[in-house]
Amino acid sequence: MLKVGIVGAGFIGRKRAGIATAHPDTQVVLVHDVQQEVAAEVAAENGGQVAASWQELVAADLDIVAVATTHDALAKISTAALCAGKHVLCEKPMGRNPVEAKLAVEAAQQNGRVLKAGYNHRYHPGIQKVYEVCAAGEIGPLMSIRGRYGHGGRPGYDREWRAIPEKAGGGELLDQGAHLIDLAKWLLGDFAEVKGYTETHFWDMKPLEDNAFGLFRTDEGQIASLHVSWTQWKNLFSFEVFGRDGYATAEGLGRSYGPEHAIIGRRNPEGGAPEIERFDYPQEDRSWELEWADFLRGIEGSATPYSAGTEALATLEWIYRLYRASSEGRPVRREEAPTV
Repeated sequence: MLKVGIVGAGFIGRKRAGIATAHPDTQVVLVHDVQQEVAAEVAAENGGQVAASWQELVAADLDIVAVATTHDALAKISTAALCAGKHVLCEKPMGRNPVEAKLAVEAAQQNGRVLKAGYNHRYHPGIQKVYEVCAAGEIGPLMSIRGRYGHGGRPGYDREWRAIPEKAGGGELLDQGAHLIDLAKWLLGDFAEVKGYTETHFWDMKPLEDNAFGLFRTDEGQIASLHVSWTQWKNLFSFEVFGRDGYATAEGLGRSYGPEHAIIGRRNPEGGAPEIERFDYPQEDRSWELEWADFLRGIEGSATPYSAGTEALATLEWIYRLYRASSEGRPVRREEAPTV
């Protein structure tokens, strides 16, 4: 039985704790949150105890630490846990910037431990179907991706921690944009350059952005057009992949993002409407459960988990290249430093 500590007992940390408790090979032992009463609730729900500080938790007799804090603490706590010999599942984006995240990646490598970033979207069934179809070559060589993701916030959203630069590190691009970039890289491989814009259109949170528009291009000329928004007044998730012989799309994530489904369209060589196949996924979201199982396989050494530390660092570097492209008004290439 692997012993688990949870740092950050908010919505995501509580979800991680529940998944760890439900798995037959893991047990929640310690929970820490800056709000002690919240930590106590999550600990009680999962049969664990409360740690007075994250330092106490990291130093305890644990096998795994799951880090689900605000962005300013992600890399610091993950690095300390890895140096203490723990495996770490750290929520995306793994730090406020690539410099912070790189420290965690290096700590994992130096201490022979697994570092995985929390990118649960890869495990959604609609996205899995899109990936399987593309990987099997069913829609031919891939040409482009169009991704849209957003929500409209809530009253006072610009007074929450995501609007504080020192805590968040970035705005919507670093938040939901990280998921789209992770998915696009998964399908197309690494990019060669990016150009685009980050804008603050509505929320009072400058210098952080509430919208980001990116055009990512591979060496082969494939394009990923990605738009993320905190002014998407009706929640939306749409991920479309276009190949020479057809297309594959994933829409919705369940709940407020609408029913999840995938559509596979196969181009008609004679012209006219494509052959369309639809797959609906009305069942409960199991992405968090599947991600945890993938993480455990990585610890066992039987597989490399999705969005391992080095891969997540590369995603964060592309986020910062887009920030730089927007700031400097020009395309930024892979060889250039991912700084603003």
